[in-house]
Amino acid sequence: MEKLHVFLEKLDNNEFTTKDIDLLLKQMSGDAKQGAIRMSKDDRQWLQTYAFGLQQFEVMCGENPSRMRAGDWRQVVEDFSKVRFFVDDMEERGLVKNVFWNVEGIVTFDIPDNFGYRNFIYCRIKSYLEKLYAPEK
Repeated sequence: MEKLHVFLEKLDNNEFTTKDIDLLLKQMSGDAKQGAIRMSKDDRQWLQTYAFGLQQFEVMCGENPSRMRAGDWRQVVEDFSKVRFFVDDMEERGLVKNVFWNVEGIVTFDIPDNFGYRNFIYCRIKSYLEKLYAPEK
């Protein structure tokens, strides 16, 4: 739990990446084992969904976005219903457009405002962490 501030600081400084999600999940698993937080399978799946969103941002902002293959996306997320909900929510908010769902559950979309998109995902991650780590009243 003591390392949580590192992740929050990265979020505040716009330096948080998909690699940080993996580290964060390991930290959260340890905190859950120690009884500091209650983390469910659902919590883990939402963070995987946010990792998927960040991965798309990193690909769009990367030097060679054509390197991303559709098969890579499925390795990030366990529950595609969460991805569907997440992408639909972003589409309603105008954060993504030209959404296309493939038969296998793969989704492609355009990100018209990279930084608005990133900030939305960062806000979701931060809110989730605050919910899990908030002291019980």
